[in-house]
Amino acid sequence: MSIQQLLDIFEVLLFFLILAVTFKAFMSLDITKHFRKGSVWQIQIVYIFASIALSYLVLKAFMNLIELFQRLFN
Repeated sequence: MSIQQLLDIFEVLLFFLILAVTFKAFMSLDITKHFRKGSVWQIQIVYIFASIALSYLVLKAFMNLIELFQRLFN
């Protein structure tokens, strides 16, 4: 396996780990006051999409740092 393949596998695994942590953190926020009563599925969609978006941003920042260090020290 090449280094790039290992980094890709690491990136996928790290994404799901960050997604789980981010989703759990978002669930602790109370955003129900911004929605109408009974709009449960809309709140769930917001939680899911916000978790995915934040996880992606954190992952890309982290992977950019890893690739930068890899280029610097190789």
